[in-house]
Amino acid sequence: MNGRLSASLPLCLCISVASVYAQEPLDRVRVEYRPPALFVQARVNGSKPLWFAFDTGATTCLIDAQVAHRLEIKAARRPGPGGPSFARARTLSVGRAEARDLELIIRDLSGLSERIGEEVAGIIGFTWMEQFVFEIDYRARRLTLWPRTVELNPRANQLPLPLELHTVPGFSGATLYLPSRFNAAYSCPMEIDTGTDRGILGRHLAAQLGVDVNRVGSAPGPRPTHTVDRLDLAGRIFVGVPFYVDVRRGADANPYAQCIIGNEQLKEFVVTVDIPRRRVFFRLLPPLPEP
Repeated sequence: MNGRLSASLPLCLCISVASVYAQEPLDRVRVEYRPPALFVQARVNGSKPLWFAFDTGATTCLIDAQVAHRLEIKAARRPGPGGPSFARARTLSVGRAEARDLELIIRDLSGLSERIGEEVAGIIGFTWMEQFVFEIDYRARRLTLWPRTVELNPRANQLPLPLELHTVPGFSGATLYLPSRFNAAYSCPMEIDTGTDRGILGRHLAAQLGVDVNRVGSAPGPRPTHTVDRLDLAGRIFVGVPFYVDVRRGADANPYAQCIIGNEQLKEFVVTVDIPRRRVFFRLLPPLPEP
């Protein structure tokens, strides 16, 4: 990963837990990390399997305009100039995990398709995810899905953390946040975003961490990076973690726009997300053997 794991904070679970989940899942399907995002195969209205980004940073679900046309999904534009087109999917299924009557935003996703070298049919976001409990195992390339009614007990080697949902007026769905701390001094509700590879710092937090945001804001070319000395996340301490800096985010010191964690840090864990009960479990993966 981009940062090195230097130490562990002690875990203290005060409840007796099983070593394995007792609840049988709906399905276990393959998930692939193709930077910048996670991808799974899904079916729309019973179609053949299509590649979708599995994006916890997306508040709603999207479908590519060309794919929608091919599947004869009819669009409807909401009132107002320049607004996006919408459609409704009868079903959107990942394996045997099926959501019904789901709103889709129709967008041109050809840029993302070109970046990963394969057609991306759409993006699965919060409005689908909230109907299930799911676990991402990066190393096993596996996404496990349970019904939202299932209440899992954390395993002995998992750290349960509170999951905060934040909604933005005028947008569907919500984004997911967990507590984090930078350089042992600055706390930040951190957005969990499987749609990006590297984490992102907003303007206000970047300035607190010593970034010259005025110089960064005027720099041409790709997004600049800043290496955070220490990141406390999910009971672990990471050192030397590079983040993108985006000065367009968080200029007004909005705490929900200051930090995002992406796949490069998340892939060190098995991550279980339980949106209905507002909690997330993290299990650290052991280091890979040296080649």
